[in-house]
Amino acid sequence: MSSSPRFDMYGCNFGWGKAMAARSSSSNKFDGNITAYPGWEGDGSVDLEVSLLAEYMSELEKDEEFLAVVSPPIKLEVLLGMSSK
Repeated sequence: MSSSPRFDMYGCNFGWGKAMAARSSSSNKFDGNITAYPGWEGDGSVDLEVSLLAEYMSELEKDEEFLAVVSPPIKLEVLLGMSSK
């Protein structure tokens, strides 16, 4: 399913539990492409899939200003619904 704001990517359960991420197919990946999905956490959050050439991604990962404003990755315990004791 692609390009449908009505498709609940994280609410669809095929018996494996809640999806961990939504990604586009390889045919939709090219340098500079950004795809926005309704966020995994809900409540108006947004997940972005950013496709960049390796050298551009490497530079972005070094950008302190950028890193200061992006969300940290979700911990595995949260994804699996486990307690983080």
